[in-house]
Amino acid sequence: MGDTETSHFFLGRFRSERQFAKFLQEDYSKEDDDAPLSPFYGSQDEIFCDHDFMETGFRETRQTLKKFFALYSYSEHWAEELRKRAVDAGLEDANALIVISKDQITQPRTVTGDGFTLTYLGEIKYPI
Repeated sequence: MGDTETSHFFLGRFRSERQFAKFLQEDYSKEDDDAPLSPFYGSQDEIFCDHDFMETGFRETRQTLKKFFALYSYSEHWAEELRKRAVDAGLEDANALIVISKDQITQPRTVTGDGFTLTYLGEIKYPI
């Protein structure tokens, strides 16, 4: 049997791609070691996550979820399950995706902020 990965999946609604990028942006200029490196990490009660184990993307307006997800690693193994979860959650119009390895976030959660909502859709285990 081959190797597998388990990742956390988030879909979001952001006002703009710029707002999403700011939410993800890491800031290494802070001198406080207890300050989260990005608003995303802070929203998940984490100080740091290894972004090498994370994929993110912003969806074009008329792009289907299927085409949007197809751009990401191993999507042939998880895209249909995530699409079903998105439909069940009423997130067919989500414009942001975050996929991050399970070991990077201890207690993932849905968060809402000024002009955005990021919905946690759970873990998916898939072959790599």
